[in-house]
Amino acid sequence: MHTSTESDLLPDVPIKEMHAGEPEYALLQALDSRDEAEVQRLVDGSPQDVARLMRARSVRACTPLMLAAMGHCSESLAARMLELCPEDAGVTARSGTGKTAADYAEMHSGGSQFALSLRALEREALEGRGIGRCPVCGEAVSARTKMHLLADRCRCGDEANTLVVRFFNSSTSAMLERLTMPHFHPLNDGKKLSKKISQSMAMLEALEGSVGSLADWHIVDLCCGKALTSTLAALRHPGVRVTAVDRLSRRKQPHFAEVGLASVEYARLDVLADDFIENIVQTIEKVGRPTAVLGMHLCGRLSERAIELFQAVPVAQRCVLSPCCLPHAKDAPPALAPLYRSNALDSEQYAAWGLHLKEALASQSGTVVDMVEVQDIMSIKNTVITAAKAASTSSMGATLGIKAVLAAPARLFVTCRFGTDALQQCSGEYLLEECEPDSGGMGNLLWKHINKDLCLSRSDDGLWQVGTCTLEGGELKTCSVQPSRTALPHEMVGSWQKFNVKQKCWRKDGSISVSVCGPASAPPSAACVPTRPVPGEAPA
Repeated sequence: MHTSTESDLLPDVPIKEMHAGEPEYALLQALDSRDEAEVQRLVDGSPQDVARLMRARSVRACTPLMLAAMGHCSESLAARMLELCPEDAGVTARSGTGKTAADYAEMHSGGSQFALSLRALEREALEGRGIGRCPVCGEAVSARTKMHLLADRCRCGDEANTLVVRFFNSSTSAMLERLTMPHFHPLNDGKKLSKKISQSMAMLEALEGSVGSLADWHIVDLCCGKALTSTLAALRHPGVRVTAVDRLSRRKQPHFAEVGLASVEYARLDVLADDFIENIVQTIEKVGRPTAVLGMHLCGRLSERAIELFQAVPVAQRCVLSPCCLPHAKDAPPALAPLYRSNALDSEQYAAWGLHLKEALASQSGTVVDMVEVQDIMSIKNTVITAAKAASTSSMGATLGIKAVLAAPARLFVTCRFGTDALQQCSGEYLLEECEPDSGGMGNLLWKHINKDLCLSRSDDGLWQVGTCTLEGGELKTCSVQPSRTALPHEMVGSWQKFNVKQKCWRKDGSISVSVCGPASAPPSAACVPTRPVPGEAPA
């Protein structure tokens, strides 16, 4: 049996020393000192004085009833305190670690009668107020959350914010039912819910407008708070992977895994830590998808940190920021330093900060940046900046980006066992040369033959091809059926196709294969017939 002590709740400095001379902490001090006689004297005081003493809390939000439940006085005296305890400091109150007096009584004395009484009274008090418990953490949850009430406002036409209305109108009943489950109590009953939904919707609509479907993407939601944006992204886009990042304790986050929303994972990280980018890159590599960096109302240096991540990680194809306040004067960019010594309005400072961040994003070659004010965000800080790297606008873009950087082999072997001499000349070793979009729009991965004018690359229609490096796009057959978005050439299974010059069409040829190991290169040749995999056949 675990026996709780004051160290479970209280700071190293004794309460007596912290609150010396403060009469409202007298009962806490007596309990901390285990002074039974003093506790008895205080409890025998007037009802008004006892109620005031019972409301006192330590720096870790411990109430006198909790200390009594931990065995700091006799059970008879603890029972007397329970009778006199006001509701707001009673059986439903929670400490800084989220525990009630009943929790501490069970930790201290197991199934004692006092512990059972506390638990029964706690349950009765919650039921009387129409409140239940989260089945995962035991936190008190309302039967009718603020999310329920906001949904009712929208149904009745009483909600004026278009982003909030659009969220509820676009959400299925199944999605809303899931969102109002007790597992999501950290966010569905939070403060300023309308404002937060308007902010999250603005971010998601900006991202959706930039890439369309997010089903194949990985979202990194920086400084996510209670992870509302992460949750909405996962519910709106089945198949998306989301990493929600913040410094908050995990118990203050929704219980994603327990409610079956395993596509969202919480990473407790400090975005300003020196090793943050290194740590989050490990997660990005593990997920293995094109990545979008999101940052809603990032204060000061946090916005710049988000830009650092976006620019440092090649597979981060999108960045959506809605900045908040400027950094501290000592951390301010030199170009903005005059703002701190001027009488500029807050709106002028905010506009200058947004412009600075836009320019910082655009400083990376090939990045396209858009900045707008979203009037329906329920905040005066309503700028949304969207950045897209050039690689993500190519034919591969967001479809292959992650593997292009993390998994592309340095060399591949193409084997053509049969066919014309020109076709067989495609055989040989190809070395990875490019990881950026080429001028012909053939995709951002390109392997070149070690001694021929041949290359293995992705065509405009998304299919892998082997052919001369100067091959005109018009000689390729366009196909509406795309292969796997993340399958590299050696991962494709099934037959490839060769181009029949006489009949001007593509035909299957089972003699063609691509692998990471193979025979030595065939003799050089000046010509080559293009080849490519059969559309629609499954990847490995």
